[in-house]
Amino acid sequence: MHELSLACSVVELVEREMRRHGCGRLCAIEMTVGGLSGIDDDAFSYSLRMVLERTPFAGVRVEIHRVDPAARCDDCGETFRPASLYTPCPRCGSYAARLVSGQEFRLSSLIVEEGKE
Repeated sequence: MHELSLACSVVELVEREMRRHGCGRLCAIEMTVGGLSGIDDDAFSYSLRMVLERTPFAGVRVEIHRVDPAARCDDCGETFRPASLYTPCPRCGSYAARLVSGQEFRLSSLIVEEGKE
């Protein structure tokens, strides 16, 4: 289950960013995950919440935004929704297509409540 190791890495990144910026209280973590990233949303969400429960960030809101895959054929220019990384162009049948979205996996933002001075 690689989602658990990804969750641990995300929490390490969150901890580092919170220290680096001297932020207040963390309210939410927003993630962007592509439909062809190979990451199971449910398993990742569960793993991330489980890891967060063992940190000072227990109970923060986690939002996962799914990005649908899109590809563009280098031969005919057709833009289409591939079912996998190896989907041929529906217009010309070429495999010379580049994925333009759908493999993302990123920490999009941290929503923080500023501390009172």
